[in-house]
Amino acid sequence: MSLHKISCPARTTFRDAEIAELEALENGVLRVERSLWCYLQEGHAGLHHTLTQGLHGTEHEPARTLWTRWPDGDEHGPLRETLALPPCAEKFLAGTVEEECCGLYEGHAGRHGFEFGPPITEADITPDWVLRLFEE
Repeated sequence: MSLHKISCPARTTFRDAEIAELEALENGVLRVERSLWCYLQEGHAGLHHTLTQGLHGTEHEPARTLWTRWPDGDEHGPLRETLALPPCAEKFLAGTVEEECCGLYEGHAGRHGFEFGPPITEADITPDWVLRLFEE
């Protein structure tokens, strides 16, 4: 993802008990931060969303990403919820060694995760033959 991200300024804050519950999830892979910012583009419509926890896949369940979503003004209230959402399938430079997935959830509002930042042209992409030199 780009270093220049212009995202929504909304954030949510988790209580100690919520953090403990999210970190105690079986197969959890992330340390849950107390405050998390909305991942979507500034000015988006609808609910705010932040990536909250990642879960390794198991023999019985695939890997999942947990997102917390909330409406404006209810960042701590009863309308905030944490749930597994499928990933957005869009990819930038699909099929190349520089392929980058969106990183957001399926059906998200606004730009894809790889669209935050300065425009990228063909000149910014490292040619495959150069990358192969480093594999040997």
